[in-house]
Amino acid sequence: MKRKMENVDQETCTWLVHYYNLLGYIHQALGSSTEALMNLDKAESVIQDQGTEEAEVRLQVNKANLAWVYFHLGEMEKSKEYLEEVERLQGMHPAPPGCTLHPEVSGEKGWTLMKFDLSKKRQAIDYFKMALKAQPDRKEWHKGLAMVMSKHCVQFKFTPEQIVEQLKIAHEKDPNSLLLHARYLLKLSDQENVSSKNIEREMQDLLERTLETGNLEGLHIILRYYRKEIYFDKALQIAERVQEKFPTSVKASKLLAECYKWKVYKMEGSEEKEIFARKAIKLYEEAVRHNPYSYKVKIALASMYRYAHNRKRSDEIYQQLLSEIKDLSPERQQHIYYNYAFHLLDCRQYDESIKYNMKVAKIPSDSVDKQKSMKILQKTVRKGRSRHCEEILHILERNNISD
Repeated sequence: MKRKMENVDQETCTWLVHYYNLLGYIHQALGSSTEALMNLDKAESVIQDQGTEEAEVRLQVNKANLAWVYFHLGEMEKSKEYLEEVERLQGMHPAPPGCTLHPEVSGEKGWTLMKFDLSKKRQAIDYFKMALKAQPDRKEWHKGLAMVMSKHCVQFKFTPEQIVEQLKIAHEKDPNSLLLHARYLLKLSDQENVSSKNIEREMQDLLERTLETGNLEGLHIILRYYRKEIYFDKALQIAERVQEKFPTSVKASKLLAECYKWKVYKMEGSEEKEIFARKAIKLYEEAVRHNPYSYKVKIALASMYRYAHNRKRSDEIYQQLLSEIKDLSPERQQHIYYNYAFHLLDCRQYDESIKYNMKVAKIPSDSVDKQKSMKILQKTVRKGRSRHCEEILHILERNNISD
């Protein structure tokens, strides 16, 4: 999380207050109080520079964070001073009638929680809705709600129309956000009776703005659109163009690696497939060196080594991930187990593959990966050839699913 946050481009970031507050929290949680205070001071400076009427309201969260850091530093007097300042601000700007929290507090909680795993993202939705109940026109809360609703791991909780509508509202309130605009267009492209030509034209405009400004926050959505719309080679050309223009950008290199990866997945067996796999490997290895804690990048890297006919290296990466899995959240454990099950299936280790899909299903968290594993287990039971059928039936029953 720390590495991911530090990779955010502060020059183009449109949520700086939330960014500095969250980075301050992360540094303090990791025991770096000096870095925490530095980022919280930056958050306060941004709030003061904005000079809006809500400045004192927004400072409530910032001052409370400072009180927390100084408490952990053992500086009780300073911590007390900040808590008294929070009380003074709360007295001047009380929560609206019927709200247990001030919308500034619930909105900030939403922005923080949406950066974590599935269960926290669901809580983020509740906090954004709570904030919007008190401040229905606040663009930051609309933007946060739209962003978290469109996340792949929670979007199955909403209808496509609900997601599109929230993205539309958020985009209209913050038309300068390239990320919001791209997400809105991507979801809109799934709707019937929508002009694909208009969407393609707007996406092209977004791409040009991205290249012109150097703000890459929506680039992964733009590339996803072109991959989805069968303009796969165009997506690859765009990624290569961006990487050439921004050669030091970790994000640009990683997105190019993603395009190479999907190119490999789409190609039929050939020498060219191995060439693209090796191109992806080179970029993914660099991404891992930059952030050795990114389990998703390591999974992608393992997959590319398999396509480059280096199964030994692919197995080594998965064994490393499995050795560290106990320290990860339930959703991340499920993601690793599911992908390893797929890896084993591809290696024709059918029985072992089923075992790891069972591991996914046994973890209580209701994630997208769990849903996919459950479908695989249902098919396994129907075929009736696995020695694990009886145990799988018990797993399905515990999850209230029939075979």
